[in-house]
Amino acid sequence: MRAFERIARALLALCWVAAPSSALAQGSSGIAGAVRDPSGAVLPGVTVEASSPALIEKVRSAVTDGEGQYRIVGLPPGVYAVTFSLPSFSTFKREGVELAASFTATVNADLRIGALEETVTVSGQSPVVDVQNTTTRKQITREALDTVPTNKTLEAFAALTPGITMGSGNAQDVGGSKGETYVQLQVHGSRVGDAKTLLDGFETNEWSGRVFVPNPAGAQEVSIDLGNGAAEAPANGVYVNFVLRDGGNTAHGTFFGSYTNSQLQSVQRLPDDLRARGLSQSDLGRVLYIWDANGSIGGPVQRDRLWFHHSMRSWGSANAVVGGYYNSVPTSWFYEPDLSRPAHDDFRNWITSERLTLQASPRNKFNINYDQEYRCDCHRTVSSTLAPEAAAVRTYHPKVLGITWDFPATSRLLFSAGTTVNSMNYRPDSQPETPLDTIGVVEASTGVRYRAVGPDTTGSGGYGDKNNFIQNSRFSMSYVTGTHNIKVGLQMRNGVKKFGEEGAAIDYQFRNQRPTQVTIYAYPLLFHESMRALMGLYAQDQWTMKRLTLNGGVRFDYENAYLPAQHLDAGPYIGVRDFADVTCVPCWKDFSPRISAAYDLFGTGKTAVKVSVGRYTTEERLDTAHANNPLLLSNSSSTRAWSDTNGDFIPQESELGPLGNANFGKTVINTRYSDDVLLRNRPANWSSSVSFQHELRPGTAAGIAYFRTAWQKFTVTDSLSVTPADYTPYCVTLPADPRLPGGGGNQVCGFYDINLDKFGQDTVNQAVVPDSSFGRQTDIYEGIDLTVNSRLPHGAFVQGGMNTGRQSTDSCYVNGRPDLTPSGAATTSQRSDAFCAVTPPFFRPQLKVSGSYHLPWDLQVSGVVQSLPGIPITASYVATNADVRPTLGRALSGNRTTVTLTNVIPPQTLFEERLLQVDLRFIRNFKVSRARLQVMFDAYNVFNNAAVLSSNTRYGTSWLRPTSILDARLIKFGVQTSF
Repeated sequence: MRAFERIARALLALCWVAAPSSALAQGSSGIAGAVRDPSGAVLPGVTVEASSPALIEKVRSAVTDGEGQYRIVGLPPGVYAVTFSLPSFSTFKREGVELAASFTATVNADLRIGALEETVTVSGQSPVVDVQNTTTRKQITREALDTVPTNKTLEAFAALTPGITMGSGNAQDVGGSKGETYVQLQVHGSRVGDAKTLLDGFETNEWSGRVFVPNPAGAQEVSIDLGNGAAEAPANGVYVNFVLRDGGNTAHGTFFGSYTNSQLQSVQRLPDDLRARGLSQSDLGRVLYIWDANGSIGGPVQRDRLWFHHSMRSWGSANAVVGGYYNSVPTSWFYEPDLSRPAHDDFRNWITSERLTLQASPRNKFNINYDQEYRCDCHRTVSSTLAPEAAAVRTYHPKVLGITWDFPATSRLLFSAGTTVNSMNYRPDSQPETPLDTIGVVEASTGVRYRAVGPDTTGSGGYGDKNNFIQNSRFSMSYVTGTHNIKVGLQMRNGVKKFGEEGAAIDYQFRNQRPTQVTIYAYPLLFHESMRALMGLYAQDQWTMKRLTLNGGVRFDYENAYLPAQHLDAGPYIGVRDFADVTCVPCWKDFSPRISAAYDLFGTGKTAVKVSVGRYTTEERLDTAHANNPLLLSNSSSTRAWSDTNGDFIPQESELGPLGNANFGKTVINTRYSDDVLLRNRPANWSSSVSFQHELRPGTAAGIAYFRTAWQKFTVTDSLSVTPADYTPYCVTLPADPRLPGGGGNQVCGFYDINLDKFGQDTVNQAVVPDSSFGRQTDIYEGIDLTVNSRLPHGAFVQGGMNTGRQSTDSCYVNGRPDLTPSGAATTSQRSDAFCAVTPPFFRPQLKVSGSYHLPWDLQVSGVVQSLPGIPITASYVATNADVRPTLGRALSGNRTTVTLTNVIPPQTLFEERLLQVDLRFIRNFKVSRARLQVMFDAYNVFNNAAVLSSNTRYGTSWLRPTSILDARLIKFGVQTSF
């Protein structure tokens, strides 16, 4: 296995830095086409030159091959002029070719006989249909970023992109009301973890998700890949790539500022049905303030040789927390809310970005980027049940340094290389009024936590330094002719993660202000995990034969993660601990073929039929290594009953019951991953698509596409100490309730309870193995997208579309096997065999449209419309012995009096009402010398829609009571200037 690493490192040493190999990922574009004479015969040997202010080298060139075809790749977004010249023929020049990121424009030419000095110049609408690439992609141009009412966050990009869904419905944003939440995006059945945020082609995700937030002020545009990528793309998720601005030979700059507060937010009008479900006006939170100030400046240090671009942004927000208040005395043992000090959830962020572009020689170009960010989630996850002084102050300090090198050795041979070094560090800390060693308390009667954050044994939630170091390294070589675009490349990602947990090693639980329980923790904790190699090797070719373009490739992925030896100092309740290193968690090797085709239906570059199929592995960010870390598996906490007889709030041994976990602090590994999982079972999917795109009129294209994603290589957890005979099945009869399907009163079966003599043995010896050991789990998405993209006269535009589809799952192979738990499923004691297969309705469309239109008197109006399906409704149920005894024939095992069942209604059959959100922006444009000034008036959620974003899922009197609804209509004022 080390051989793969040595090969990779040797290849990297040859190019001294690694590169953003993907032209797609970098946002690089291309121009291609064919040249003919007046008779229609192909013309080889024609010199084709593409020139643009976006090119520091001014011009890129190619020569048509024997088929009369040419191709120029690796072009940055911008507006180009394309010139065709050949002795004995007049020079032909096509102007105004606008290239978006990752788009190949077809520009054909017919040369007429004449003098070379004679030039025929034409201009027209830029191509809007890519007849060569098959990757599904959404471009958000600088014009759209500046014009439509968005907050320039991932939530805002999701609002502009049909098909994308957010991992949490709570993230639905109204004018920036959600702040900068770390939401992840999904599309066409992809996994949340497969989403990536990229900065000029370099991944910025750290090992546990997304910490760094790119600066939109430094972006030329945002390119969003939605899957079906070529062999250079490892996964099939949503790739949001910020394509960075270069300085240019002309000085230019922008400034944008906006602000709103609670005085500019409407009062939400609650529909009668929400009031009937227990929601009142006093339950609604409000925006306290939102601000955003950002700007950029760029230009030449030395014309045609060295450019610079600088950008910065400061933004933040605060929202009132309904029902949340500070404790009257922050360190008191009892929670007495101070009604004069309501809680608020606030964040603030600052980032500065620098970029240098150097044309070191006619063929060597370098880009250097540096981003430094500071962010504070100043009352992390504060709520009505988490007092503000107990919320963590989570501060982030990410830094990204990157360098790229582009070398077109000839008009056909191109090299690209680069590297980034990412320091993604953050720290959850205590509030200023709360010492770090403060003991937290949970009042069981209300569920309110106060005094301090609770300790954490996973290395992610408690106080302490969380440090990530990542290096991305890539290299590619392309050989380009008019017919072929052959590309080979190497991608490498490695680094370390160190997550510490510190603070009080004990946590209290009270009931009605009387101590009842303590939980002790094996503090201090320091999780150390390392990625030796996350490597990809790929080769691909784009082969054009007249109107047909074939895209074929293969990718080899290799992953090697390990756990170094770990030493932990003694703590209040635990001695010194040492853990040996653990290797190959995992060691995966995968081959993934990709093939696709695009056909220019009429040979005009205006109509394309595309098909694609490929295999994609899932994204891995030390998840498997963390799951196998002995610190996570070493019984790091235990509860003890506590009767504080002397009332001093200090647990004495005489007041404590026995340890609830007899193995506390011991390395007793209850769950082991099999070699089949760690060496040969990386989750993957086969993704395919069929699409049709057509240019309806110059500047306007529409398309329809079908997508299918089928996941494979699941795992199942096998409880080795028990068999199916050690469980007893039972049913639960639901209450009669008009809110339940069919009015309730029905019986739900398929639940299991472990037998009395085996209680507790189902979790002490488990093995995680491939699902193929027992059967087959399926997860299949099928969907259809309808899209339109129209550039209208005078700078107006409309873009958007509709998506509908469903994700069907089936894990019924474990029915009758309560000793098995399939991946993604609830534990045996909580799930029902009756719901092992889920097939949602296919037609639950989402509609997203955005656009802008110029009015007389230098006025402009723009807007975003979203019509989204309502969230699914579920119902967990707390079953008592009285509920289960009629069919179980006894009480629950282990002296339990209740069991919580995850869901007792058929999944994906009941839904909330649809969400309709309309956002508008009115702009007044002013021209002052070279500068353009815009004054903006924004109205978000114009119709004051009150769609439910989340609700109480526990069946009972409060079931379906909304816990979050769409924020009320919000007015915002802004100003923008550019020169």
